[in-house]
Amino acid sequence: MNTRLKAASWVTGLLFISSVILAGCGGQSAPSVKNSSAARKNNPSGLYREVGSWPLPPQYQGNPFGSGGVGSAYTFVYSGLFQVVRSTDKVYGRIAESTETPTQYKTIVHIRHDVRWSDGQPFTSKDVWAYYMLNNATELTHYLTGIETPDPYTVIFHWANPAPIDQLKQLFIAQDKQDTIPYHYYQQWVDKADSLLKQAQPETDPKTRGKAPFGLKITADLQKQINDNWTDFTKHAPTYPLGTGAYVVKQVTATDMILEPNPYYYDHQRVKFKNIHLKLVEDLNQQYALIKAGQIDRMDSTPPRDILESILSSNENLVHYQMLGTGSTGFVFNTAHQPFDNQTFRQAVVYALDRKKIREVANYYAVETDLSAAGMSQSYVPQWVSPDTLSKFTKYPHDAGKATKLLKSIGWTKGKDGVWVDKNGKSYNFLIGAPSNNAWFVNCGEILAEQLSNFGLPTKFMAVDSSIYYDNANNNNGAYDMSIDFVDISWDFTFPWSSMRNAYWNTSWKEGHLPNNGNGEAKFVAKGYDGQTIDVSQLLHQIPYMQNETDRVKAIDEISYVTNESAWIVNLFQNVTGTWYNMKSIGGVPWANSIQKYQRDMPLPTADQTERIAETNEGFSSDQWLIDGSYYPS
Repeated sequence: MNTRLKAASWVTGLLFISSVILAGCGGQSAPSVKNSSAARKNNPSGLYREVGSWPLPPQYQGNPFGSGGVGSAYTFVYSGLFQVVRSTDKVYGRIAESTETPTQYKTIVHIRHDVRWSDGQPFTSKDVWAYYMLNNATELTHYLTGIETPDPYTVIFHWANPAPIDQLKQLFIAQDKQDTIPYHYYQQWVDKADSLLKQAQPETDPKTRGKAPFGLKITADLQKQINDNWTDFTKHAPTYPLGTGAYVVKQVTATDMILEPNPYYYDHQRVKFKNIHLKLVEDLNQQYALIKAGQIDRMDSTPPRDILESILSSNENLVHYQMLGTGSTGFVFNTAHQPFDNQTFRQAVVYALDRKKIREVANYYAVETDLSAAGMSQSYVPQWVSPDTLSKFTKYPHDAGKATKLLKSIGWTKGKDGVWVDKNGKSYNFLIGAPSNNAWFVNCGEILAEQLSNFGLPTKFMAVDSSIYYDNANNNNGAYDMSIDFVDISWDFTFPWSSMRNAYWNTSWKEGHLPNNGNGEAKFVAKGYDGQTIDVSQLLHQIPYMQNETDRVKAIDEISYVTNESAWIVNLFQNVTGTWYNMKSIGGVPWANSIQKYQRDMPLPTADQTERIAETNEGFSSDQWLIDGSYYPS
């Protein structure tokens, strides 16, 4: 995800893969769920309360791309053409009414005629165009040659040749919030960006095409002017955000944010909460105290087991839903440090780990894997890796005997003191690093160090302030032998190309100090499951354009296989997150007929409940649960 989009989106958050992609329609309507009479009775005011965050006044402002963004208001005030549920890749139509793809190089989106900005101005195709002209660094623009607006309610996306596959086309569009740059408010900067882009020439070199927006060749001087215009834009803002979403901000203080229904919202009949009250509470223990006391109505969080059970026992109105996260917690070997440059040594270390014990302490509800890493989290593997290929994967259960055998095969011996030495008689003292602000990471690091030391590989753990940790891990040859981080993770959508590029283009390869291919990506060449040599980064560049499904499956199989066999990343467990609901104030909660069976501590959902429960999580689906008509008092 590009940095501009990150600045605008404060929500981040894996279940099973849903390949529901819109073809000829704007989206899917959520099924209606009857509201409970208890919620209607106990919440007659229609007040909804939640914990949030935002820049403190007087710094607060209404530009989501400005300093500090708009905070938690982002979820409630913006709509976008579509809403993608990041953990399932399911796409709902929002501003978009319907979609058609008449050719491989053209996607036509028809927008609703009744959409207005929260100041009453009509929302038109010009606003979609404005978003991409000014925010031209967003990912979608790198796959386009242009955007056409033949009338106020039609947007035509013209795809470059080659064009990405239809699934990615939809996801690239759906991951943006196109109602964050109102043209009538920011016309000055939008028009300037448009005029600057028109000065660029088309890029003719296929090797560099796509590195700049709209297939253009942008000189350094022109790029500076574009950047300066963007920077100036971020310094201007309305007092409160202008959007097309269900709510508008009415008041912001150092402790509270008040939102009310947007009088111009196109689906106003679905807006059942009369007021939204967000509380700024940064301390997690204080947040737990609020949900426990019934002072907030919903919360995204899965605490340690003892805390979760304590909260449930203290308030009979609470229910907690578990769901698999969109990534995993693990660590990356620093291949620039000996002996981690040796694949057999890395595999031995993986066998030496008892990941079950690590998971039980660090994230009790998480899910372990017997792979090293697959380029995607465990729950996605059966969906994307063919059974025949998966049968060829090396499995890495906890097996100290296998670890010992592998070390001996490369000349290592264990001394009388219980410490392993390499074939030259050298012993090592390893260092694991993790950012100190992540309790999962810290707990993992401490147990990892203990397990490796007990196995005979002396290891220490260091928790480092996050402001310097990543520089320490990435720069020069890296300060740590093993770096704990999110691995096999998708920040954008769950199609595995997304998590694989995070590993080989963005995050993990830098911590692992793999060679650079000269384009700011990993140079990783290995033999695939069929004995053919593959260049992972090269293959990753090809996947978005592989129209043949068989080719895509093979490419994903190959990358997943070599990632697991090389064992340069270790997936400790797939994260489990969750959502709390106060049933006294929120009606129509999902899986209602099983709540008492599980004593309000709902396990990972069954197949028929995964989508609905994923959509209770704002980190996955923004406000989809709030506006889809399912979970309100009335």
